[in-house]
Amino acid sequence: MTINTEHSFITADHHLGETRMTILQRPFSGPLENAEVMLQNHNSLVSPDDLVYFIGDVLCKDADPNIWLPWIKKFNGRKILLRGNHERNLTDSQLLEFFQEIIPEGKGLHRTFEGIDCFLNHYPTEGLPDKFNIVGHIHGAWKVQLNSFNAGVDVNHFRPVPTSSIPFYLKAITEFFDNDVWVAYNEINSSWRYKRGKKGRYLKG
Repeated sequence: MTINTEHSFITADHHLGETRMTILQRPFSGPLENAEVMLQNHNSLVSPDDLVYFIGDVLCKDADPNIWLPWIKKFNGRKILLRGNHERNLTDSQLLEFFQEIIPEGKGLHRTFEGIDCFLNHYPTEGLPDKFNIVGHIHGAWKVQLNSFNAGVDVNHFRPVPTSSIPFYLKAITEFFDNDVWVAYNEINSSWRYKRGKKGRYLKG
């Protein structure tokens, strides 16, 4: 599906109501500053008529929805939510007051941005090999892979990313990033595959 990319954005992993600033390595004093900075950054880029894809974990799972769900209305744009693992305790009826569409956890959306066929999904492991994958979930662990872009706020200056910039990142991946970027495939790292790292994943089933 082709849409007007001039006025659309991707973003993920706001964790509104989050208290664990240290573990997320965020430079905020607490949940209020976390929300205020991201709100200001968001509204400086996004107009009320723009389309914004929230690729999961807009709230922290431990946040009080009565306090933090209303914050979503303050963020400009027509909003679509792709559920992440932190939305499991919220019903569609709760969320539909704030989002015009809710995509079930683990499912995704096919979109074409600037002529590039993309697949949006919260979980990188649910990506597709024949699409350029736009993901969240992994916070600051990485920004790009050979066929994926992390839309999460932690690697995008706590701002949404215009979909018109996707060709820029794909060109960087394809033509400019060298073997030091892709060192995960080097033996110094790849020999540790299956020996280090948490087993399993958050998406069940």
